[in-house]
Amino acid sequence: MILNLVIIFIFLFVNITNAMDLLEKKATLENFPKEWEFVSDQVMGGVSTGKIDLLNPSDDRFIRLSGNVSTENNGGFIQFRSEFNFEKDDYKGIRIRARGIPSEYYVHIRTNLLFLPWQYYSGKFTVKENWENIEILFDEFKKSNFYQPAKFDSSQIKSIGFVAFGKSFDARLDIIEAELF
Repeated sequence: MILNLVIIFIFLFVNITNAMDLLEKKATLENFPKEWEFVSDQVMGGVSTGKIDLLNPSDDRFIRLSGNVSTENNGGFIQFRSEFNFEKDDYKGIRIRARGIPSEYYVHIRTNLLFLPWQYYSGKFTVKENWENIEILFDEFKKSNFYQPAKFDSSQIKSIGFVAFGKSFDARLDIIEAELF
């Protein structure tokens, strides 16, 4: 019995120490405006609108992406993203705690091998109205173009974005935790 508890403790400790918290330093009141960027399809002529906010600035603060995604005029996305530089290449995926208007949302990852603005890797997830833990393995991410490498590792990541994408809808996505594991 005691051996089992020790093994469980070691497993939990190793998993916690091997995770990379993406919001820890970037979601503070001081860093938020310069570290996280809102982007919409308006950069390419679309008409989607939205914003990002840091809400409940206490121990339970979270980032909210909200707005209207419109596929008019060849558009269809709003997102918030930040640049990263990971030295480790052995992270296997991204773990988030999220809620929002129930719908499909995406994590978009750009790597140092992608040069054009429309290139990314996309991991799909679904949220509900209540907080849920979600894990997306990097092996499950889909490339946006046929000429991209099929896979990437975490040391190649240069930006991570949380995206409402691909259909016309009112979006609200709250992220309270995000980490590589």
